[in-house]
Amino acid sequence: MESFRSLRKARFTDILDYGIQLYKKHFREIFLLNLMFNIPMMVLLALLNPVFTDQYWNMFNTTTDIEPNAIFSSVLTLYTMVFGVIALYGINTLTLQNVWEGSVIKILYADVVLNQKRSIKQVVRECFKQFWTLMLGRLLYNLIIYAVVFVLYFIIVIGVFVGVFAVIGSAASSLAAPWVMVVLTIVGTLLALAFVIGIAVLVSFFLGRYWLFLPSICIEQKKGAESISRCNSLGKNNFWLLSLTYAVGYLFIMMFPGIVNISFNAISLLAGDTDLVLLKTGMVVTQIFTAVLQPLLTCILTALYIALRVKREGLDMEVTLWSIRQEEMDRTHRWMAEAPNVSE
Repeated sequence: MESFRSLRKARFTDILDYGIQLYKKHFREIFLLNLMFNIPMMVLLALLNPVFTDQYWNMFNTTTDIEPNAIFSSVLTLYTMVFGVIALYGINTLTLQNVWEGSVIKILYADVVLNQKRSIKQVVRECFKQFWTLMLGRLLYNLIIYAVVFVLYFIIVIGVFVGVFAVIGSAASSLAAPWVMVVLTIVGTLLALAFVIGIAVLVSFFLGRYWLFLPSICIEQKKGAESISRCNSLGKNNFWLLSLTYAVGYLFIMMFPGIVNISFNAISLLAGDTDLVLLKTGMVVTQIFTAVLQPLLTCILTALYIALRVKREGLDMEVTLWSIRQEEMDRTHRWMAEAPNVSE
């Protein structure tokens, strides 16, 4: 790409389209990385889901008598499996996810900005060299997101209490005029919908903004804490671009797997009996589709990262410097190749 000026005014729809193009262009490399580091772990987590165990369903089976000791053993087994799955998911998030996401970012950035082709072996080796820095960055990212969710949880609780008291008050005032209740119900529904959408947009903003720690480390060689500061710098005054890009991109990757999961659940319900094999098969298939589409969000957010850098500081200088460095390397190689001939 010779010029990035068009990205200065890019809308979230442009970034989504660009991310999809990058995903299709580099699908082979992305799929191989996914197959090595992501898909097996997602399938394993699906198979270890405690919901698909006999102990879980026996607790809700009213047709059979279960001894108290058996109930205690089942509950203990379930909690052990739950904490085991959570621990495994956390370890995967802090380790392998950084490697394959960082590798995808390096491949895309080299192609788009530097006009350079990187092999899977090269980018994976580089990501493992940055392993501990990536882990620290991911840990800080998760802590920030958990803090945001914690604060929003209290806001939601307060909003629910306010809504309940508002409903009680409106019900009392509408006894004399029924039409008032209809109007208040419509207004309340719209306000509740706006509240839910607002929370989703706000969470998407923080998820999209602080995800930028990953390219900050992989591309700019930032350290863990520095990458978070870099996120604040790149994401400044870009609320709607960050929130809408992340929210719509996330919906893209969850929509199709969600349809697959609903289809398997519907088949199980129509069968009239809970088929654990069918439910587990549906979960595994859903996780595979999710894992295959998950890098699409990485491609979209990498396109967002490039657009934000162009918008705030431009990339023309970086491209020029890389071109000069490449010319110097080529000239050195030519000189080394011609040196034996000169000596003769």
